[in-house]
Amino acid sequence: MTLLRFCILFPLVALSAPARSNPRQAQAVQNSTEAQPAPVSPAGAMTVYVSDFDLDVVHHKPSQKPAPRTSPPPSSRRTSVSPTGARRRSAPASASDTDPSDTATEETPADRANALVNAVSENIIRALTQAGYDARRLPAGASLPQQGVRIRGVFAEVDETNRARRLLVGGEPVSPNMILFVGVNNLTRPAQPLYELADPPANNPGHGPVITVTSYAPAERFEVSRDPSDDELQKIATKIAADFTALVNVNRLSVAQ
Repeated sequence: MTLLRFCILFPLVALSAPARSNPRQAQAVQNSTEAQPAPVSPAGAMTVYVSDFDLDVVHHKPSQKPAPRTSPPPSSRRTSVSPTGARRRSAPASASDTDPSDTATEETPADRANALVNAVSENIIRALTQAGYDARRLPAGASLPQQGVRIRGVFAEVDETNRARRLLVGGEPVSPNMILFVGVNNLTRPAQPLYELADPPANNPGHGPVITVTSYAPAERFEVSRDPSDDELQKIATKIAADFTALVNVNRLSVAQ
């Protein structure tokens, strides 16, 4: 796998010379400057974009839910007798007295997919920010910047024949785990794909299309449970940020701010 090669551009800071009329003061300013050099972040204040990872979703038709129960009509309300013997009519049923199952909404595959994508993107953004980067999220469908570095990925799963397929949320899982393929690319050449669809794609209604990870950009593979915990996602995000920093340091990967 070939790694992208970039050069780190550090801004040059010009320091003005002190006035000649006061040489002692000028010497003191110079010594103070030498004693307290400006800190330089290893990340170089780099802006890193994180695209929402790719996946597929099964779109089910909404299930027919029974009509919610209503309170009985006024004529059917029961009357009771108070301890004093006076008749009193019972209060109408409030909304809190209804069956919770009548108002509960069923979680759809699209809901689960959105939650998974959001959790992964947010954890990666948080890990990159803690590492000193200016991390920004690129939602699906957002226009790409003209320059910069982007972290992208795809959710995948392994089928019965050990082929990698794009994850289909709501489909027929074969393994209890899923796979994250994560790659880095230079936005000056956004046409470089992280993966390609197999030809033929071996369509299957219970799975996503077969994919092949390309060698155009650095990529990593992570295995995670289908219902990952917060701790599991945090560990993966921290590893992604650490490996990205190592890639920056080795290849002098950067973008002009």
